[in-house]
Amino acid sequence: MMQALDLVLRMGFFYVFILLGFAVAQKTERADHLAKVSTSLIINLLLPILILQSLLAAPANALTELPTVILLGLLTHLLGFILLLVILRRRTVDKAKTGALLLCVTFNNAMFLPIPLVLMFIGEAGIAIVTIFAIVQMALFVTLGSFIGATYGGGAPDLKSIVRKAVLFPPFLAAGLAAILFALGFTLPTEVTSVLEYNGIVTTYLALFVVGLGIGTSFSLSGLRSALEVISIRQVLVPAVIGAVLLVSGLSNMTARVILLEALMPPAVLTVTYANGFKLDAETAATTVTVGTLLFMPFVLFLPLIIG
Repeated sequence: MMQALDLVLRMGFFYVFILLGFAVAQKTERADHLAKVSTSLIINLLLPILILQSLLAAPANALTELPTVILLGLLTHLLGFILLLVILRRRTVDKAKTGALLLCVTFNNAMFLPIPLVLMFIGEAGIAIVTIFAIVQMALFVTLGSFIGATYGGGAPDLKSIVRKAVLFPPFLAAGLAAILFALGFTLPTEVTSVLEYNGIVTTYLALFVVGLGIGTSFSLSGLRSALEVISIRQVLVPAVIGAVLLVSGLSNMTARVILLEALMPPAVLTVTYANGFKLDAETAATTVTVGTLLFMPFVLFLPLIIG
C-alpha cells in the first residue's frame, strides 16, 4: 500500500511540475529566456553531477550479467534510432525536427520512472540493473546524443566540429572523469552520496518544468502525427523485440523483468533539454515526451501482468 501511495505521489509530482511550467509560460513573456537558463543549469551542472553519481555508485554485485545487460541496453536504444533513421531518410523532414525525433526514439526514461516501478513490482534487487541500464544510456547520451544534436542542430557542422562539440559537452566531460575515478577505485563517501541524491530529484523536476515551459510557449498538434509514430516505435515495437530476445537470453528472471520494464518506458524528459541545448525542434520533442508519457500512465496498471 505504501509503495503504491509513493508511486501515486511521484506521478502526481510529475504532472504538477509540467503544469507549473505551462502555467508560468502562460503568465510571462520571458518563458523562452527562463527555459534557456533552466536548460543551461541542467546541462552544465545538474546532469554532469548526476552522471558522476551514477557511474561511481554502480554496485559490484550487479556485474555478473553485465555483458548481456549492456548489449540489451544498447539494443533497446539503437533499434529505435536505426528504424526511424531509415524511415526519415525516405522523407523530406526539417533537420531540427529530425534531430528531435531521433533523440526521442533513442532515449527512454531509464531511471526516474523505472526506479519507483521496480521497487513496487520487483523489489530492491532490481535497482542494480536499473543503474547499469542508466549508465549505458548516460554513455549514449553524451556520445550519440551529442552527435545527433551537433549534426541536426544549428546548421551542418563538419566532422571536426561535431567531435569538438561532443567532447567539450559538459556531460561527456563528467562521464570521462567518472570513468577515470572508477578505474582508480575511488568511491563517493556516504555523506556525499546522501547529499547528491537530492540532485537527481532537482534534475528530474526542473527538466519537467522545462517541458511545461516548452508546451506553454510552442506546443501545437501539428507534430502529433510524428510524435505518435515515434511512440509506436519506442513503446511498442522496441519492447516487442526486446521481449523476444529476453526469451532466449538466458538471463535470470529478475534481470529480464527489469530490462523489459526499461524497454517499455516512454521518451526521456531530458531529450527536451538536449533539444533545447542543441537548438533542435524542442516543440516536437516536448510533444513526443508528453504524449508518450500520458499514454504510458494508464499502462502502469497492467505492468504486473506483463513483467510479473
